[in-house]
Amino acid sequence: MRGAPIYLDGNDDQPETTLTRKAAATGASEAATGLTGLTFRLSATRGGAAIHASLSKTATERGVLGIYYATFEGTDLTAQLATYVGKDVYQTFGDGSNVNYTVARRVIGVRP
Repeated sequence: MRGAPIYLDGNDDQPETTLTRKAAATGASEAATGLTGLTFRLSATRGGAAIHASLSKTATERGVLGIYYATFEGTDLTAQLATYVGKDVYQTFGDGSNVNYTVARRVIGVRP
């Protein structure tokens, strides 16, 4: 799966993921709220370690909506991903055991 490109133009990047689960009582889909220990990280290989410590961020939930996000600062993206322009890096969201979503994101030097 492919995510949005990452631009190295100094702007922050704020990935977000919506999580759902089945309600125990009804089996209906509901927002997975209140989860902790979730992170977003950018790595050079699928499932690899973060390229740099500044590219691994704790995810925060927006209210109680089951939407989790983090912010990668533009200065960190520019400093750490300059050698990846034109290549894919891998964004992994999860806790390392129960939740893990990985998407490829192309690094672009200049926003069109």
